[in-house]
Amino acid sequence: MRQTASAAEIIVVDDVSADEGPQIAGRYPGVQVLNRSKPGPGGYAARNLGIRSARSDHIAFLDADDEWAENHLETMGAMIRAAPRDTVLFGTGYDEVHPGGHRIVDVYRRSGGAQRSLAFPDFVRAWLDCGECPVWTSAIVARRSALLEAGLFPEERCRRGGDKDLWLRMAGQGKVQLNPVQTAVYFKDSQNMVTALAHDNVCHCMVETILAMQEQAPRSTRKLLVRLANRETFQYALRTAKSQRVRHASWKHFKPWHNPLQFAVLLGLSSPLCRPLARIGMSLKKLSARG
Repeated sequence: MRQTASAAEIIVVDDVSADEGPQIAGRYPGVQVLNRSKPGPGGYAARNLGIRSARSDHIAFLDADDEWAENHLETMGAMIRAAPRDTVLFGTGYDEVHPGGHRIVDVYRRSGGAQRSLAFPDFVRAWLDCGECPVWTSAIVARRSALLEAGLFPEERCRRGGDKDLWLRMAGQGKVQLNPVQTAVYFKDSQNMVTALAHDNVCHCMVETILAMQEQAPRSTRKLLVRLANRETFQYALRTAKSQRVRHASWKHFKPWHNPLQFAVLLGLSSPLCRPLARIGMSLKKLSARG
């Protein structure tokens, strides 16, 4: 409601919440509240309901525990007007607030400090270079037609990582516009975060998407996708190993010749020594980030 550029429509989706949030949101003029009778994993079904109900050409997402700067929509609107016509996804920078009030400023340093437009191979390369997805859900705007064409959030086949899976599919449709200006805050100290839940001990849903993309991609892009699949598989296994032994089936598509050391760690994570090796894996992650 405080945005310097007004939203064309505001849709709030109540995914069977246990507080008075829907009633409070409904008191604001012009706010449409949609209610679901059964909660969906990861909030994916709730977002899909909002997308299908929307009438605007572009959609911005804001999870209940995140925050926009007052110029967020204004910044996004300027990006949309200036971007090439085949741009399907727009992302700005954001800060992270961690438990204890620790704040990481300018998380979007991965954009190289300048606004730029990325074709699909460059988007994957940026993902690999920075060690994480170049866009984040509460700091993006997506073309609604591209969301529908990509198949929306994977509510039926994914409990975790579905956001990244969708952004990857959309990046395969057109360009991604990145702007390093910080317009959002990611609160990682919330008590009810989806990302705080235990990881499923299964193959990351995004790996299925990558395998399908490899069949149609040029050879140079296929190599990038293999590296991305390995990276996401390894990181997902490390997080799973914090609470349980990792199943072999969860990393069955890992290509060992690309990352032999990580492959050795994965073998260990599937053994009774998984906890110590998980700590080794986290150390390798830190060393990789520094390198």
